[in-house]
Order: sequence, then C-alpha cells, then structure tokens
Amino acid sequence: MNFSSLSSKPLSFPDGTPKGPGAIPSLTGWPPLRENPGAICYEDDFFLILNKPAGMLVHPTAREDGSTLWNYVRRYYDSQGLSLGIHPVSRLDRFTSGLVIFAKYASLQAALSHQSLLKEYLAVTVGAPPARHGILEDPIARKEGSIIEREVRPDGKPCRTEYEVLERHGDLSLVQCRLYTGRTHQVRVHFAHAGFPLWQDHLYGAPGEQARHGLHAWRVGFRHPRTGRWLEITTALPEDLREALREGKAR
Repeated sequence: MNFSSLSSKPLSFPDGTPKGPGAIPSLTGWPPLRENPGAICYEDDFFLILNKPAGMLVHPTAREDGSTLWNYVRRYYDSQGLSLGIHPVSRLDRFTSGLVIFAKYASLQAALSHQSLLKEYLAVTVGAPPARHGILEDPIARKEGSIIEREVRPDGKPCRTEYEVLERHGDLSLVQCRLYTGRTHQVRVHFAHAGFPLWQDHLYGAPGEQARHGLHAWRVGFRHPRTGRWLEITTALPEDLREALREGKAR
C-alpha cells in the first residue's frame, strides 16, 4: 500500500458515541444503514457483514443502548420490514474499526462457531519488529485487579498471532496480522509485549485516556454454511489511519 499519493485530510476520530438508554446515534459520518450502503460490505439471506467505525460498541450495554452496531442493524431490519435475528459472529473493541459478521439466524451463528474463521487485521504500530515476518505465541490472561486489561503470563491461554510488516513511515509501521486464536485484546497485547504497541493505544502503550487506536479488521473469511462456498470479504484501511501513516509520528 502506498499512501504518498493520497490527499491530506484533517484527522477525525468518530468517538463521540452518546450514552444512555435510547440515545440517538450521532457518530460523525455514520447515517442509518438504509442511507449508508457503503457500510454494508456483504449481505445475503443469511449473513450481514458491516464495516464498523471506530468509537462504536458492537453490543448494547446498561449505559449505552441505542447507538451500538446492534441497534443500527435492528433499525436497518425494521426499515425494510424484516423480522430477523441479530446474532454477532465476530466482535471488535469499541475503538477498533472494521468488519463485523452478523448471522440472521441463531443456527447459522452456531454453525460458524464450529469453524476456524479467517481473521486478518491491519495495525499501525509505534516502531516495528526487527523481522519482517514472524509469529507471536505468548499466552494471555486477564490482568489481576482489572476486568478489562490483559497481559502476557505463563499461566495464560494459548495465543497465536502471525504478522508481516508491510511499510514503515517515520515512527510508525503498517503491519498485517492474522489471528489463529481469538483472545480479548490479542493483537494489542502481543504487539505491546513485543515492543511495538499500537498507535494511540493508551491502555497498552503510552498511558492516557483511550481513544481511536491503530487497528482495523480488514479481512474475514469462512465457509458459507448454506452454499458451501468459501466467502472472503475485505475493506480498505480507513482514512484516519492512512493520515496517521502519512504523518509518521507516534504522538
């Protein structure tokens, strides 16, 4: 990927998700799905795959119900008069962008749970590993005293992340990674432990209030349970991460 030819635009992180029951979505540049077909990366009678913006939760919570990706899907179905289930197959952190798979029936969600899904990310990292290609296999566990943070620990669960450095831009690098396990914060923890944390990951890198960090789920793939064919969907690196790479500064 070469970003040198792209025009410079101001950084804009859509992290102003409203809170509270029934809150009206107000994420910048994210209209209702019926008016935003570009956010739908794939749809058939069985699955819906969306490109989630950074700053949006996937699931409703007690404090945040009305502005999550689940709510957007619900309104999308309602606008078309569809009575379908909303069954997330994949999940992303609030400040990670990219592809999220929803099954329209619980049986299909269960079918995919028995598959090893293809999951690939593009990461913007501070620094880069010395080797262009490698595999990180440090076990990951919940950090004692925290309900959110994870850490590498000998008694943690087995993990496997394969990576390839694609480009270097000043202080930053663009790294493609494939997950063979699905631990919470796996890429973030593995890369930070190896010495090249994600750009603006203030939980595992430089301390601070967490906001948009350099991680984008760009490719998913699976064997379609109904058609039997291999389905593979990709989405481009968002403009805010391209801009970060053009600037090439850790901040």
